[in-house]
Parts: sequence; structure tokens; C-alpha cells
Amino acid sequence: MLYDKDSFRAHYGEATDFLRRYRLPRWDDFPDLEIYMDQMIVLINRYLSDQETDRPVTASMINNYVKMRLMPPPVRKKYGRAHLAYLVVICSLKDALGMAVIEQMFPPGMEGDVLRERYDSFVENQIKACHFVADSMDSVAVPLLDEEGSSKRIHDLVMQVGATANITKALAAQFARQKDPEDI
Repeated sequence: MLYDKDSFRAHYGEATDFLRRYRLPRWDDFPDLEIYMDQMIVLINRYLSDQETDRPVTASMINNYVKMRLMPPPVRKKYGRAHLAYLVVICSLKDALGMAVIEQMFPPGMEGDVLRERYDSFVENQIKACHFVADSMDSVAVPLLDEEGSSKRIHDLVMQVGATANITKALAAQFARQKDPEDI
């Protein structure tokens, strides 16, 4: 498969720049008041808009996550920081890990400081992962894009990114099963 190297270089630069600046909200960035479902949907979709998903969060999705006990139910039809944290995690990881692994990492009973610390750790690890992926891609792509005739080999980068996604998904699921007995 042949690629237009200049076009790919521009798109590649945008993608790695995005990864290096991408940030999810931290716990303290969430509103410190209870909100209704429609307000929560607006916030969550705003928080996750940079993930380039074509599937916005809906009320039925949230209701299903509550029914599946992946997140706590609302209190008098209102949602707080804990709900926002669970939703950011679920929506960020569901395609890569699946609900069972997410539930192991973020059990629905967490609350208070435990949830706050776990969520902020998730955000920090998301940042580290974005930088790691950008740096790893650079190690393959930059020499490739500088090479003469490399437009024929850009598919190598595409295959490596796909293989890496597959491998890291399997490792994340395997590591998640290795819970500390003292962990929640």
C-alpha cells in the first residue's frame, strides 16, 4: 500500500502533538456540587471530546452502567464527582479493556479518598501512556519519514501500532487479574 508521505507526515505530527497535550480532568476539576443527568452528559461529552469518538455518552448508557453495577446509582436523581470519575474511566477504557477488567480496576464500591486517589492515578497514567505511545511511535516513524522511498513502508508503522494495541490490551487484562488481596 502506498502512502503520500507529506500528507502522512502532517497527520502523524498532529496525532503525536495531540497525544502529548491530551489531558483528562482531575478529581478537583470536577464540579463540587451534585448535578442532574443532562448536565452530567454535557460534562462527560466535553471531557471526552478529544478522544475522537463518534459515540457520545447518552442517558441510556449511563443507566446501563448503573444497572450493571459498574458505577454507583444516583442519589435523588443527582450525580457527583464519583459518578463523573467512574464515567470518565469507563468511557475511556471500555473499547480497549472491556467492562470486566474495568470493574476489577475500579470496583463500584470505592468512594471518598480511595476513589479520588485511584481516579487521579488513572489520569496521571493516561498522560504517561499518551507520552509513551507518542515517543514509541517516533522511534519508528521519524526515521521512516526521513528515509528516501519510505512511503512504501509507512504500513510498517500502521502494523506496529495495531500490534501494540493488541498486545497491550492482552497485558492489561492479564495484569488486572493479578489483584493484591488487600486491594479493594
